[in-house]
Amino acid sequence: MKVILIKNAVETLGYFSEQLAETFQEMGHDTYFVDYDDLVNTVDGISRFAVPEKTVLCTFNFIGLSGEEVFIEENGRYIWENQGIACINILVDHPLYYHSKLAKPPVPEMRVFCIDREHVVYMKRFYPALPVEFLPLAGNCILEREVPSPIEGCHGQKQKHKNIPYQKRKYDIVFTGNYTPVEHLYREIDRQGAEYRTFYYEILEDMKAHPAVSIDRMLEAHIRKELGAVPDEELRAAIAGMVFIDICMRSYFRGEIIKCLAEHKIPVHVFGANWEKLDCSSHEYIIKNGREVDSVTCAEAIADARISLNVMPWFKDGTHDRVFTAMLQHTLSLTDDSRYLRENFTDKKELVFYSLEKREELPELVKKLLEKPEKCMEIAERGYESAVQEHTWKQRAEAILMDLVK
Repeated sequence: MKVILIKNAVETLGYFSEQLAETFQEMGHDTYFVDYDDLVNTVDGISRFAVPEKTVLCTFNFIGLSGEEVFIEENGRYIWENQGIACINILVDHPLYYHSKLAKPPVPEMRVFCIDREHVVYMKRFYPALPVEFLPLAGNCILEREVPSPIEGCHGQKQKHKNIPYQKRKYDIVFTGNYTPVEHLYREIDRQGAEYRTFYYEILEDMKAHPAVSIDRMLEAHIRKELGAVPDEELRAAIAGMVFIDICMRSYFRGEIIKCLAEHKIPVHVFGANWEKLDCSSHEYIIKNGREVDSVTCAEAIADARISLNVMPWFKDGTHDRVFTAMLQHTLSLTDDSRYLRENFTDKKELVFYSLEKREELPELVKKLLEKPEKCMEIAERGYESAVQEHTWKQRAEAILMDLVK
């Protein structure tokens, strides 16, 4: 089989794709990258690479399927359809972000993978015509880097990342990810009419009070309370129209968790943009790198930390790649929980859970962990053993191929 992947559209998703490509190649499959930094030439190469009915596009979040003119040919169809290329589309956000594309799929042959089991249920209910499966996110390995040669014109040597001994690591606790100021998001709500403002703020307060409830369940409850019985077709459109609620809650809890630690004088090294905009009285305990960082930099920061903090982006029956990336770097993963994580891991065995509802207990939990580095190291090592066997992009690539040959 031949596999086409995409890079340099969204950095993180390109990094996922590079790791998938390594496994596809190891399994004897040819791979080809469409490069957004060289779109014209690499799209032109698709027809030379692809073999009809024996080639698949493996993409994320509808990249290459979002109406980009470069992929649409003279007959108005995508190159994938014209070339007999099946499409695998991995959604790393809630399907509500992609309502218009899911309601009218861009190509006839498209399989969808969701990274949260509740997202799969949502898809089967609201978009039943599309085949969908669960595929959890995986951890990022630090791919080999080429060290430049001192001799001009010569290729450098590939250098593998070496595990940093736990006791010699630079950071106690890191968080990798950007911050979006919630005040900016609230201003968008404030531009609405009074009735809408009241409706949206009621939802936000309800979600703050009940963070274990998924976004679609919460939105549906409030829509039905306001409008009564609503047909599913109208309901899915209404839910999709409130995507900003999801963005608000992601940002709110991300900020609250970092602020909670900082205001208890626990230093947190944050790798990402806009953390200086967080409303916090103890910014001296939020050590910022001051810019957006790529996947390798995130993984390297985690690899030099004793604890990697995760705040789930409202995945209630899945997980974020930060959890498994930490495990693969022999770093203790400290995360809010989900049903999927609770089923697959035991608290204080392979990772450590904290509660969004009881986040006031987090500072004491972190202090106790930092006081017991030997115990943290044991948890980190058990996490590594689990992740390296079951939660790398190698296992996800194998799952994708198994689904294709069903």
